Amino acid sequence: MQVKIIIGTIAFMLTMVVVGFLALREPARMAAFSEAYAGRSVENGAEIFFDNCSTCHGVNGRAQECFDPATGEPTGCQGLPLNSAQLLCGTRSPRMEAMGWAGTKHGFIQGTIAAGRPWNGMPTWGEQFGGPLQENQVEDVTLFVLNWESLELCEEPVEGVEDEWPAVVIELPEGNPENGEQLYAVTYGCQACHGDATQEGAGVIGPGLVNIEEIGAERREGYTAADYVYESILHPNAFIAPDCPTGPCTEPSGMPPDFGVRMTQQDMADVIAYLLGTGQFESNTEIEMP
Repeated sequence: MQVKIIIGTIAFMLTMVVVGFLALREPARMAAFSEAYAGRSVENGAEIFFDNCSTCHGVNGRAQECFDPATGEPTGCQGLPLNSAQLLCGTRSPRMEAMGWAGTKHGFIQGTIAAGRPWNGMPTWGEQFGGPLQENQVEDVTLFVLNWESLELCEEPVEGVEDEWPAVVIELPEGNPENGEQLYAVTYGCQACHGDATQEGAGVIGPGLVNIEEIGAERREGYTAADYVYESILHPNAFIAPDCPTGPCTEPSGMPPDFGVRMTQQDMADVIAYLLGTGQFESNTEIEMP
């Protein structure tokens, strides 16, 4: 009987040692499991992003390199940069502040993906809002976007922020028409809506821009052509042009309202220089910032 008690006691003690050892290793095991799970989520999110989001936000999330999903040809990026300090840096990033978001950064990005921004042209992606992505897929894309946050990114200067735009167009840098042509045709996709700015009747959706250096100076009282183009790019609804290719232009404007956070001042100057044929601008008025 005593032998059985001794054996049972030893077995119990060995069991407790094993259990204690496993308990000590459990946090490390769970941490490794969580890290592996998060890694798989980021990888899956990267695949979903490339297939669905990169055509608007760019292959690297910086809204610089976009392509037509049907042809694979380069095209203008229509979405905001996501691999950006404006979205990712700080407990409350500049974009969260601008939207008045009081929640977490994770919630801001996840909610934007799921519900979309239909008024800005971003479709709804979460199936709970009628989109194609399951809840776990939205979460994977969220983790992929958050994975871009880094010390290096957050030390970069933030360019193209709307509240940094000068009120007077002549305060922009001198424009480069040659670079502006590339920005107009490809980088910002202006040509997709307005057509070739050198060919009459080339507009597809938006008003044609042939001779805008003359038309723009007459369209709004007290505005030069540079004033008019500058305001039209920053604030498309400030003035609705009278004629579009399919008839009278309608309000609100179908032009993306986010160029103020996508463009640098130099890019803005270059596009205006291309449209007006000169990098030296004249101004008669201040552009009101919203």
